[in-house]
This record gives sequence, structure tokens and C-alpha cells, in this order.
Amino acid sequence: MPALLQHILRFFYRDWRSGELNLLLAALIIAVASLAAVGFFVDRLRVALDLQASQLLGADLVVRSQRELPTDYTEQAEALGHTVSFPSMVSKGGLPRLASVKAFSSAYPLRGQLRVLSSGDALDQVATELPQPGQAWVDPQLAVAIDATPGDSLQLGDSQFALTELIALEPDRGGGFASLAPRILIPLADLEKTALVQPGSRVTYRLMVAGEPATVAQYADWVRARLTQAQRLETAEEGRPELQVTLDRAEQFLSLVALLSALIAAVAVALAARRFAQRHLDACAVGKALGMTQTLLMQVLVGELLLVALLGGVVGTLLGWALHFGLTWSIAPLVGIPLPAPTIWPAIQALLASLVLLLGFGAFPFVRLAGVPPLRVLRRDLGGATAPVWVGGAIALVCFAGLLFWLSNDKRLAAYALGGFVVGGLVFAGSAFVLVWLVGKARQWPLVARRPVIRLALASWARRRSSTVSQTVALSVGLMALILLTVTRTDLIEGWQQATPADAPNRFVVNIQPDQVDDIDAIFTANGLPAPSLYPIVRGRLVQINDKPAAPPPGAPEDGQARRSLDRELNLSFMDDMPTHNQLTAGKWYAPEAAEVSVEEGIYESFGLQLGDSLTFDIAGEQVEATVTSVRKVAWDSMQLNFFMILSPAVLADMPQSWVTAYHEPTDAGVDRELVRQHPNLTVFDTGLILRQIQRLLDQVVQAVQFLFLLTLAAGVTVLYGALATSRDERTREAGLMRALGASRRQLGAAQLWELALSGG
Repeated sequence: MPALLQHILRFFYRDWRSGELNLLLAALIIAVASLAAVGFFVDRLRVALDLQASQLLGADLVVRSQRELPTDYTEQAEALGHTVSFPSMVSKGGLPRLASVKAFSSAYPLRGQLRVLSSGDALDQVATELPQPGQAWVDPQLAVAIDATPGDSLQLGDSQFALTELIALEPDRGGGFASLAPRILIPLADLEKTALVQPGSRVTYRLMVAGEPATVAQYADWVRARLTQAQRLETAEEGRPELQVTLDRAEQFLSLVALLSALIAAVAVALAARRFAQRHLDACAVGKALGMTQTLLMQVLVGELLLVALLGGVVGTLLGWALHFGLTWSIAPLVGIPLPAPTIWPAIQALLASLVLLLGFGAFPFVRLAGVPPLRVLRRDLGGATAPVWVGGAIALVCFAGLLFWLSNDKRLAAYALGGFVVGGLVFAGSAFVLVWLVGKARQWPLVARRPVIRLALASWARRRSSTVSQTVALSVGLMALILLTVTRTDLIEGWQQATPADAPNRFVVNIQPDQVDDIDAIFTANGLPAPSLYPIVRGRLVQINDKPAAPPPGAPEDGQARRSLDRELNLSFMDDMPTHNQLTAGKWYAPEAAEVSVEEGIYESFGLQLGDSLTFDIAGEQVEATVTSVRKVAWDSMQLNFFMILSPAVLADMPQSWVTAYHEPTDAGVDRELVRQHPNLTVFDTGLILRQIQRLLDQVVQAVQFLFLLTLAAGVTVLYGALATSRDERTREAGLMRALGASRRQLGAAQLWELALSGG
């Protein structure tokens, strides 16, 4: 073994000093750097999403209960906080208004930040301290409804509170705002003085926990084993769907960019390995003539290949690590806290990818090189071991397919990409063979025969058929990948920006009564805004599926979407036509006069529903039945109003209902205040911060895509250089022969340019 290692190191050192490994290593480093940069970046994106989701909870984990939690729940947790929420009435000396009271402990929030307004027209800012005993913060909508401003005194239960700030953003408000009244925040120490929490009160207790991931996971397992029916565990994985969708799209596209960059660089690896084998035929023949066995030569070549893979993998991973900082520098402002370092897994993936790429695209020429006959020392026309070229292509295809499916987050996308490149490669190879044949015939044309330079270029291009075809296919695949990424990048970015445009809804209005619908339209018209789309909401619980009690399908997670949907009332709606921001994926839209329902695809899959299933809902004690006729894909990141279940008007039109709308309010338009002033029962939610957050995230993803595209261009340049370098030695010998026969330097230079232009064209 030491002797073999010495041979490998000697071969490697000699090739390193002579520059024979430069092209091979450059191609490999670019491929690995692309994969490593995206791997580290995506790893941090996942961390950013988890942190963002934790901010939406105000903690890493929350235990929600309708009763006070046992003391052992708090004893097991390290960093914790408490909140107590319930509906109550608040007033400022006049008519009281319904509000959602939240009393919090001094540790609130454990994750995220409260943002406040000093007045209704001020810019929001991070709260530097929480309300002190005797103080309260309220939503701006509630302040308008009770005509209160900072400094006023509010009556809540048996206590008086001084209004000091207006709430701009409450991190753990979550996405379920449609069922919440305007908020009032008070210290937990003041709760008892209000005398509002009595036996029978509808109170929600929340225990908030934060800490190291392993500790939080251990605590979550401990709690799950003790949860009762009145308790529920909420984790960071239940983050906002619009952010989840956006990041999933970004991760998918960035992974595609990295894999196609790796594919382009892998083509360069194949070209470099072929050139390496061609230039080492003589040396290997001499070695075998001096007594080196084919087995030993094979071991030495494979050992050198593995050494190149290791070196290229390590350097590429380090380069990817450095480059990923260019991708992640903009994520920290989004999360608002220092990002933890990525895990070691992306580095392991990059090193394994280096090995797969080099073995898949470079091993075949090396293996053929070991079979060179010793007689080549005397007969230069003899080459390496004879083996069908398609074998090398099949090995490369299998290796890249494995890499594509392993690193891709979308198997269908991976299959499309693989199939497209296979078909493209076959078309390119067939076209190249036809072109080479036509060029061979074109040399006899009188117009060409009278021009020695063009005739020489065509003869040289057509004579090296194998080299010409491989160059053409390599360049074609590289260009196809570059153009594919360019077009796809443009389409996806435009699609993202259209999904959440600058004029997306930034206000949501709930609790609109049926007799207020016309007046709402009039308020918008009077303020110069287009009338928004209003949707009815009917609260109902899913109780039966196909005349059997509704239950999650076997194997569904206990805290999955199906179980959560059964544990609460759903917001149902009805309308004649499907919302324009929804997409029908199965079935057909219902007939308005029939008893039918359209289901969102996520909840459709979580319950294992089928078209034609019968769903029964309990609405205010009355049961209604509807048949599933369609499945919808909902754009959760559109900031539009969306519903899990939309029923036909024939089923819900006569049920107790309120209405809801979403609209875009320009800066300082004041429509939200006017709505609440004229109709105090309305609740208006300002989601402008959420919208700005999503748009900022999209801008950052676009910058990351542009940055990563530079690696793809570098891989393309490497392919171009590799394609030219493979035939360089042969062209050099031909040029020497032509000069000996009388050709001028100018003629040879012009012929080379014609030949390269033909390959490029």
C-alpha cells in the first residue's frame, strides 16, 4: 500500500507541476462551489424561516390551554413567559367596545419585537420597554372606536389604565386575525385587579418557551406525552404560509441554478478528463513497456482521480463557503437577530458531489487510459482501450441523475430537467453528425474549392468527427443551460413580483354586517378608491365526511392540518364565481344553485378527500351537506383573502353571516379610520408591515439569484475553454505540418478562426 501511495503522489505531483490538472480542477471547483454556496445559503434560509416563524409565536414553542397549566409545565421549561387572553369591554367614559385583552408577563415576547406608534399618524418603531403597571397599549382601530389618544384613561373591568402607546405590530398575533377583536395589552400583574377572570370566563392561557433547539425539542416531546383535550402545542413549523411559499420557491430555483451550474461544469470536467487522457497516452504506454501492470496503472489513475476529487471538493467547498456570505448578507435584516452558522451537512454534500461528478464524468477516460497497449511506444496510431462511447455517456447520465434527484427539492422538476437535457443532448449529437457530414461534402463545392483557407478549415473540422461532435454537444448543452436559467429567472422573478405586487392588499376589514355592505362601497368611492371585493363569512364546523364522523385519515399526524381543522370552526364562504387569484386543479366549479363545495388542495390532501365526497357542516346548530366538486390551488403569498372551503350560495346564503374585505390603502389615505369612525363595530387590520416584509424578502432572493448566476457564467466559460483545449494539441500538430508544406501564418490563423466560428455557430 505505501508503494501504491507513492506512485499516486508521484503521478499527481508531476501532473500538478506540468499544469495538466488545471482545467480539470477549475471545472470541478466551480461545480462544487456552486453546490456548496447554495447549500450553505439554503441552510441559513431554513434557519431564517424557523426564526421568523418563532417570532410569529413570540417564542420557539407555545402551549395553549383553556385552563391554567399545571406547575410542572413551567418547572420543566428554562426560558418562559406567560400570556392570558380573553374578550372583554373597554371604554373611555362613553359606550364600551369589545376588545381582545392580553395580559403578559415581563418576559414577553421571547422571540420577535413589539412595534408601537406614539400617535395614529406617526411612524412605527421598536418598543424599548413594555407597559408598566397601570398602563395599557391598544390597537389604533380600538383607539379610534372609543375616541382615545395617548394620555387618556381607559376603563377595563374594575381598573383604570393610562393609554401610553398604540400597537403597530404584535409578533405573536399570528395569521388568525379574522376572528380577533382589537387588542389591548396590559401587564399580567394588573390582571387580578380588573376582576375580569371569573369561573366560566373564556380565557386562553399561553405558556411561551424559548431556548436551544435540542432543549426545546426535548421539552416538546415531554409536553406531547401529557397534553389533554383542552391543551394544544404550537411550534415554529406553523409559520405564515405566505413566507413559507416564497422561501420554498426561492430554495427550489436556487437549487436548480446550482445543479445546472454543476451540470455545465461537469461537461467541462468531462472535456478536461478527455484531454488529460489524450495527453497521457504516451506516458502510460512507456510505463507499461517498462513493466507496469495494467492493474497497477488502473489503481494509480483511480487514486489520482480520487485525490483530484478530494482537492477540488475541499477548495470548492471553501470557495462556496466564502461565496455564500454574498448570498446571506441580506437575510440578517429580515430576521432581525444574528444568524447561527450553517450546519456541516452542506459541506458533506458538496464533497460527495465532487466525488460523484469526477467519477461520473471523468472516470471513463481514465479507465480507458489504463488499457493503452505498450506497443504505442512504437506505433503512435494506437490509442487507449476500446470501449463504446455510449458507456461513458451512460455512466455520466446515471451519476448526474442521482445528484439531481438527491439535491433537488422537487422530484418532478428534477425529472423534467433530466429528461430535457437527455433529449437535448441526443438532438445536439444527431445534428452535429449531420453537420459534419454536410461540411465534408461542402469541401468539393466550387465556391469553397477556390478558397484554400475555408477549404482547410472545413477539412480540419470534418476530419476530427468525434472531437467536433463532442465540442458541439458540450457547447450546446452549456448554452442551453445558460439560456434556460436566463429565461426561467426572468419568468420566476416576474411571477413572484406579480404574486405580491406593490399594490397588494395592506388592510383587512372584518365583522362587516350585511346591511353595511353598500355603505362600505360608498366610503371607498368618496375617498377616491375603487370599491373592494367583499366576501361573506359563515362560521361552521366540519362534522361528517361521507355520513361518517369527520376524522383525520389513518397515519395523519396528531398536530397536522386535518386535526387542527376539526378542533375549531372554519371560515366558510360562498360566491357565484371562483376568486381570480385561485386556480382550479381538479374537478369543475360548482353550480351556484346546487349543494356543492370547492376545497383548497392542502386541506383536500390532509383529509384524503376525493371528488364526489359528501361533507357535512354544523352551522349554528344546523347541519348542511355539500358534495366536493373541485379542488383549488390558493396563492397564500398573494395577501388576498383566501378560504379553505367555498360553498355554493344555495347552501350558505341564508345562514348567519358577516362580511370581510381586503384592500390596498395608499399612505395617509385615512380610509381605515373613516371606516371605524362611521361603523365602530368594524375591525381593520393593518398588514402593511407583513407586505413590506414579503416584498423585501423577494428583493433579497432576486439579488441572490443574480449573484449565483455569476457562477453559472464562470462554468460556461470553463466549458468553452475545455471544448477548445481538447483539440488544441491535434490542431498544433496540423498547423506545424501545414507550415512545413508552405502555408503562411496568416492563412493558418484565418483557417483557425473559420473553424472556431463554425463550431460556435
